[in-house]
Amino acid sequence: MSPVATATRVDAPITPAAGRVAWLDQAKGVGIVLVVVGHCWLGLAGSGILTDPATVATVEQLIYSFHMPLFFLLSGYTFEGWARRRKIGEALWSRVLRLLWPLVLWTYVFAAFKIAAGAAANSPVGLDALLVLPLPPQNHLWFLWALFLLHALALPLCALPRRPLPTVAWGGLFLAVLAVVLFSGIDFGVLFSPAAIHAAVFVLGIWLARLSLPRFGFAAGCLALALFAGIDAAGLTVPHLPDRLGPYLPVSIALSLCLCAALAGLVPARSAPGRLLAWLGILSMPIFLAHTIFSAATRVALQRVSDDATLHFVSGTAIGLAGPILLNALLRKFADPRLAGF
Repeated sequence: MSPVATATRVDAPITPAAGRVAWLDQAKGVGIVLVVVGHCWLGLAGSGILTDPATVATVEQLIYSFHMPLFFLLSGYTFEGWARRRKIGEALWSRVLRLLWPLVLWTYVFAAFKIAAGAAANSPVGLDALLVLPLPPQNHLWFLWALFLLHALALPLCALPRRPLPTVAWGGLFLAVLAVVLFSGIDFGVLFSPAAIHAAVFVLGIWLARLSLPRFGFAAGCLALALFAGIDAAGLTVPHLPDRLGPYLPVSIALSLCLCAALAGLVPARSAPGRLLAWLGILSMPIFLAHTIFSAATRVALQRVSDDATLHFVSGTAIGLAGPILLNALLRKFADPRLAGF
């Protein structure tokens, strides 16, 4: 992987001041495309446009087996370097603005759009939807709450000590947290389960940022891609659902690591695919927040003229990506996009 983001000392937190890490932005780009694809796919299934349950379940499992753990891994990779450059109060307040504010705002944005959609929504709601509380999080906004909890818990470990925790301590913490998720049987409840399930992946990201990772070339990238494809395909034989990801977590971790290694070895930062994926990765927050509105609106509009599943899927995915990007660009011309959580 890129040497830009590796530590100069084994026990030093990374500070990627030389610029963005290409493979990391590319991985976020792949991840956010899969988020849009997954939600578009399940939206079409919920509306009855996709009618083969086996195909729907297969595609869902291929995507949901790793795409959200990937985001927690990438967030952990950059977290310690970010946290140690800030006072803990400043860092925590930035998490409130960056994660909790979008969670609250978009809870009610989604509710308003579902009310406006009326019977065309897959799950119609009434005006009482505006009375819902932001917690427990609605729909895909669970990710923002889980990430906020993990950042808040990790901040004291990263920002307060004068001397950073030893690298071995992060490795031990990763194994301990993974063991708790896999073997303890603790029920963390609806508010804390997503954070608990993904805590080990987040800590793994912090630990990996401390290690001197090798540079991945073409051959290593090909091997990583082959392993990724093989593991993801083999995972189809292990029944699981997204809300029961915990026991499947080691597979999710392996898939996330293989994807990052494949990108680092096969997609040059300056290539057209590399630049496109990195650009999408940088824009992942506005896409994450707004894509379901654009994809759902596309589905509702197209249903007036066609029930062709391919047309719906391609159009819903493309507009689910393009719509938030255009919305973000428009906001930048007239206001601070952070007001919208972007």
